[in-house]
Amino acid sequence: MANKKWKKKIDDFMFDHENVKNAAEIIKSMLACVVAAAIYAFGYRCFILNTDPHLRLVSGGMSGFSQTIVQLFELFGVLEPEKITTWQPIFNYLLNIPMFIIGWKYIGKRFSILTLFTVLLISLFTTFMPQSILDLFKSIQNDLLPRALFAGICTGIATVIAFKNCSSTGGLDVVSLAVANKKSTSIGKYLVIFNGIVLIGYTLTSYLYFMKNPLPNGAENPALVLFLFSAIYLFTNALVNDFLNSRYRKAQIQIITTNENISNILIANFPHGCTIINGKGAFSKENRFIIYMVVSSSEVQKVVQLVQVVDPHAFVNVTTLNQVYGRFYIEPFK
Repeated sequence: MANKKWKKKIDDFMFDHENVKNAAEIIKSMLACVVAAAIYAFGYRCFILNTDPHLRLVSGGMSGFSQTIVQLFELFGVLEPEKITTWQPIFNYLLNIPMFIIGWKYIGKRFSILTLFTVLLISLFTTFMPQSILDLFKSIQNDLLPRALFAGICTGIATVIAFKNCSSTGGLDVVSLAVANKKSTSIGKYLVIFNGIVLIGYTLTSYLYFMKNPLPNGAENPALVLFLFSAIYLFTNALVNDFLNSRYRKAQIQIITTNENISNILIANFPHGCTIINGKGAFSKENRFIIYMVVSSSEVQKVVQLVQVVDPHAFVNVTTLNQVYGRFYIEPFK
């Protein structure tokens, strides 16, 4: 009870002090960017990036594209393999500048600035990752499957944390988010398509690199093996994104009640319309109102709680939806 009173006092204070509220939101978003960048860099540096080319997986998006550029330099003898931890973050940040412009134009200004901040942190954390952390996972460096799974989980969680706080981890996430905003659908499939192109390009350069620099003892070219485990990483990342990111998941709520005013209360509290159908109870023979409403999955609990407060006897049915067509409001990024 005491926590609720303090929460109400804080909410009332923030409502009366708009500047303080905005500043608090920005600070919260920046802290979330730091956490997301740290988790992403940890998963990327510990499980994806490797100074040994035959143990190196590839990520998607601009980070994977930057790996491809570095691999090309290695192929032509311009860079040594151990230099990848220095040059990959640099190329990754430079390649994200066009993504910043796309985000600024099609998503939101705050989103773009926070994304650029997050990508900068990812590049710095990747470059200066302490060796003591890397040594903790030295025993699984030859085990590509756990590396691919852990990398996908870490980077997927980091991406969702960033999305939920008006930011992103950069790269093709920005493009896929812009497309998803327009089509109001899951972003996972767009990540798979975009990242698949990067994966194929990296695999080709990797295959040529190992043709030029064959492994000792006549070992086979590992490019295709790395391709398979990198694909596992990308699918894991996409699944984590879709599972945790509720922004594009929707649900239909069916409310059976005797209180028609619930529809007005719902419209006043949520940015969605609803439909009312007249019905009759089969057992009681009493008239009922059947209210249909489609909301984001993150709004379901709030709707149900509001309905139960207005009419404790209402019957509420929630159905998960794959897709809706027509105008459905999704709160835009700022």
